[in-house]
Amino acid sequence: HECGHAVQHARAYSWLSFRSAMVPVVNVASTLTQWTLMIGIMLLFFTHNPFVLAIGVGALALVTLFSFITLPVEFDASNRALAWLNNNYSVMQTRQEHEQAKDALWWAAMTYVVAALSALATLVYYASFLFNRRN
Repeated sequence: HECGHAVQHARAYSWLSFRSAMVPVVNVASTLTQWTLMIGIMLLFFTHNPFVLAIGVGALALVTLFSFITLPVEFDASNRALAWLNNNYSVMQTRQEHEQAKDALWWAAMTYVVAALSALATLVYYASFLFNRRN
């Protein structure tokens, strides 16, 4: 899987380049998210002003988007590694080893699906504070 990322980098895979370009912005958004959500919920509770919480939800939306942009990069890395294994079948000693490696590559990519779904669920949770307010 990690070798697949090395190949992506060497071949200037467009999704990897796009994701890499987003990293600095997402790092700031991720840091901003923690504080603005916490402070925003308190301000919403005490002052009924959703402004700070809206900033936090917006930052969290950017982090969530990044999670989904990561998916094609991760699946491609696993697919590249699997293609290499298929072309170099002699590296594996048995068919069972090959199947186990294939399974491991699949689950390596699936961890990112779980992370993206978790990010989406978290976004929906915090957005519900904004959209389900009662005046």
